[in-house]
Amino acid sequence: MPHSQRHVTARLQQLGERLRDACAQRNWIALARSDAELAQVLGGLDVAALTPIERTALRQLRRLHQQISGECQRELERVGQTLEQMRQQRQGWSAYAESADWGTEAQA
Repeated sequence: MPHSQRHVTARLQQLGERLRDACAQRNWIALARSDAELAQVLGGLDVAALTPIERTALRQLRRLHQQISGECQRELERVGQTLEQMRQQRQGWSAYAESADWGTEAQA
């Protein structure tokens, strides 16, 4: 395998591993950095000049990226639901806090 082919394939595999690890650890900052780096690498890649091995590595990385994007979307929805629940409960918490204050004022 020529050196440049090994380099491209290894780079794509390395990026895939970093994306997978960051997602598994829920390290969203590292995931965003790796995703930005991936975009930069792909922007400079001449897809038409890729060898079959490099194309395979690229397809594998594309599938992994799609899986991770789905995981990120699910996490975003989960966090959104949690925030919505907190927003809805805020009124109850405020009413409870005010009623606790009333009890203190009544005793004074």
